[in-house]
Amino acid sequence: MSDFEAEDLRKRSLSSDNTLEGMIDAQLSRRGFLVGAGAVAATAAATSMVTFGVPTEAQAATGFTAVAETTADTVTVPPGYSFQTLLPWGDSLFEGDAAWGTGAGEVNAGNMTADEQERRIGFNHDMLALFANPFGAPASANGQSHSAYIAVFNHEYTTGSDMFPGYSATTARRNTVDVELAAHGITVAGIRLEGDTWVHDKGMRVGDTPDGALVARRITGTTRFLVDGPAKDDPRLSGPVAGTLNNCAGGFTPWGTYLSAEENFNQYFANASSLPAGTTKDNYRILGMTNGASQRRWEKYHSRFDLAKMPNEGFKFGWIVEVDPFDPTRRPVKHTAIGRFKHECATVVVQYPEGQTKGKVVLYSGDDERFDYVYKFVTDGTFDSANPRAKGHFSLLSSGTLYAAKLNADGTGEWLPLTHANLESKAAGAFADQADICLRTREAGDVVGATPMDRPEDVEAPHTPGTFAGTGKVFVVCTNNSNRGGSANRPTGTVRSGAADAANPRTNNRTGHIVQITENGNDHTSTTFTWQFYLLAGDPKAASGAVGDVKGTFFGDRFGSPDNITFDNRGLLWIATDGTPNSYPCNDQVLCTEVAGNGKVRVKRFLVGPYGCEICGPLFSPDNTTFFCNIQHPGEDGQPSSFPNGQKRPTMVAVRRTDGGIIGN
Repeated sequence: MSDFEAEDLRKRSLSSDNTLEGMIDAQLSRRGFLVGAGAVAATAAATSMVTFGVPTEAQAATGFTAVAETTADTVTVPPGYSFQTLLPWGDSLFEGDAAWGTGAGEVNAGNMTADEQERRIGFNHDMLALFANPFGAPASANGQSHSAYIAVFNHEYTTGSDMFPGYSATTARRNTVDVELAAHGITVAGIRLEGDTWVHDKGMRVGDTPDGALVARRITGTTRFLVDGPAKDDPRLSGPVAGTLNNCAGGFTPWGTYLSAEENFNQYFANASSLPAGTTKDNYRILGMTNGASQRRWEKYHSRFDLAKMPNEGFKFGWIVEVDPFDPTRRPVKHTAIGRFKHECATVVVQYPEGQTKGKVVLYSGDDERFDYVYKFVTDGTFDSANPRAKGHFSLLSSGTLYAAKLNADGTGEWLPLTHANLESKAAGAFADQADICLRTREAGDVVGATPMDRPEDVEAPHTPGTFAGTGKVFVVCTNNSNRGGSANRPTGTVRSGAADAANPRTNNRTGHIVQITENGNDHTSTTFTWQFYLLAGDPKAASGAVGDVKGTFFGDRFGSPDNITFDNRGLLWIATDGTPNSYPCNDQVLCTEVAGNGKVRVKRFLVGPYGCEICGPLFSPDNTTFFCNIQHPGEDGQPSSFPNGQKRPTMVAVRRTDGGIIGN
């Protein structure tokens, strides 16, 4: 950004009510970030992970017919496309198990035990990653992607009323609670493309050979975890660390592992008000722990969810979890160095010095709460792309520097280090050591003065296939914030402004926005950056300032509440929403964005989900012939949905063109 642009933005930020509109215009006018970024060809070799292209200004327009707004209880796709469902909640992962259903000898929610659920796909699918099996399998000779994948996906939470007939949390039996615990966590399963259809391969083995270990496994609310990083020996994490809960989005690594983000874990714990005054009680308040009985009442059968009995148990959640799908014997790990908060994602890129094959790993994550922060973690060690499965790579996320983002009004930004030395210089004695900072990361962000954002959910950094080399570009998805303009103060008294600001310009922001960051020198390890808006969601045809209307800063189809994004291998950015029905009469949806010239973004609706659902885990096959997503909570909380096939079950969806061609081409 030139000095003139910075001064112009500074002056706009000091003027009156038109300040925010002027700043939005100024930020949008600078969207030269796509020019010359480069593109990755669709024919690039498939690697161990499904990776994405890099945005470029020189994009052809998408060729599909936009889908109209709809509240139909199905998946709606453009003409010339079809969808299939696979891997729904309750299907067994193993050959020989009883089928899901209500017939004789079949298993269903009414007769399932926790042991049965441990062998079956969990509830409320969220983030999805695909790993080519065997690791690093190349594209086939005909240019199509390798057809055997290990699918790894999260199960964010359970709603007993959508699972069990006649459910009531206050009267639920022990078995019901244990089934819910087993339905949380992560599923690892094999899938294979047979002709034009994706199938669940229950017999798939690691390496896709007869002597490999069986791929299928579950990681649940009772699985034992390892802990690493600065806080691993902290007394608050002593004793068994059991289970992972509220696994929302996540990411994957170039060494072939899956990262899962523990988000709204606070809802499982009861009786926070019973704790004595101090930093633990303050931290639990900040994270929203329940003062009385929890909503699920799991504390009735499991004392670890009762903070009055086990006051430190809440510190064992809120981490980034790492799972190795290629080694079922490797115990999953919770990484404390990346901080503890309501993680939404864990997006990894590698920063290579020019001409080298070794580089530092950089991980981005958002804290999905109104007025919370965007974070970056830079490893101390380096990744060697010449030997991706090297033993040392599995400890890379245990040591490094954690940062929180500050977005300045002039379009510049800083990554503020959350190190003990920096925190001591600003608030001496506030944190005992680096372990304390990792356990109480939100408070550390408060002290350094990070920018409170409008629910920063997904944070994605496009990268090149195979190497994970970043482009210096980072996209921050802010879903919404109906409280913007009100108080942003912490419940413990930390004073923060809730007023609209340069990076969060709307009061009562019910439709959300996407911010694009450019790291200084396109170096992801940099501590400075510039930023601008990619778009502000809403209705581009709305009259500016109209009561009840929100005007979007783009061309095309209106939408609200962007949640997760992904890139296809042509560089197009795709948006999945969570909350569109709160803004417009349409179920949650997936939209494609393209650059329409002069940096202007066009938005085109590609898919609409069934009634009451959320669209999660958008992802493309490496050859761009399949679009995957997860349908979470169709008909949640008793809403009238019967998707799929009259059964109301969270499920995965695969969308293909009927002619087998490139999605969106």
